[in-house]
Amino acid sequence: MTYQSQIGQSHLAPSQSGPPLGRPVNNRRTSSYKSIDKNSRVLSANPYDLVAVLFAELRDNLDLMIESARRNEHGKMFEYRAKALGILNGLDESLDFESAGDLALTLHTIYAEAGRRIQAEIDTSFIERAESAREMLHEIEKAWMAIAPGQQSF
Repeated sequence: MTYQSQIGQSHLAPSQSGPPLGRPVNNRRTSSYKSIDKNSRVLSANPYDLVAVLFAELRDNLDLMIESARRNEHGKMFEYRAKALGILNGLDESLDFESAGDLALTLHTIYAEAGRRIQAEIDTSFIERAESAREMLHEIEKAWMAIAPGQQSF
């Protein structure tokens, strides 16, 4: 029986904290801590850092989408794809075409192409197309981090 299945049937003494040695930590708790950390970063971030957080979340969701596709976990793959497309849409909608001109138009074109590749039909070449979209977006992320104040890694 795993630690995950023992939650609620704890055999820990009241003075003990955490899982027994050699057992995995509670993923729900870990996820909650990560969410709090991410929320803290977002609340204290300037506009450049917010975009950096979006790129990091986009990268993470694309990685998870591709790994889920490799394992034929289509439910998870669709979940991560939807999240990635939502973030990509948010980045696209935040473009300021009046101030950025041709740069905004170029980014819009790249985001649209990446979106097409991410939404591609699930077939034998899906992973390849998704990886190419991830690489396109990673290049933009690297450029953003090179010009963003503070150049934090999220």
